[in-house]
Amino acid sequence: GEAERAGAAAERAQEALDKALAEAEELAERLEAAEEMPFEEEPDTSVRDRLAADGANARQTEMEARLQARTHEERVKGLAGRADSLDRAARAEREARARAEQRRARLRHEAEVA
Repeated sequence: GEAERAGAAAERAQEALDKALAEAEELAERLEAAEEMPFEEEPDTSVRDRLAADGANARQTEMEARLQARTHEERVKGLAGRADSLDRAARAEREARARAEQRRARLRHEAEVA
């Protein structure tokens, strides 16, 4: 029984060894592929700082553009409201003139009859 257990343990150990060797082979291949890839140097701090400043400037510019767009939208809404108001006033004035003309015509007619 002890021999059987030792044999089974040896088989398991051999399987684990085969698996470990396969993993080591795969890792070696990956390491070789990684070593063949071109090495990219990290940008120096001045480049990184310049890029960060450019990003901050771009965000600031975007925020200002959005603010200007909102300001223009509000101005357009205000002008549209004023234009509507002026249209209503002009229509009311035309109606008032028409009523006044009708009144004058009626008064002339009454004066002639009188």
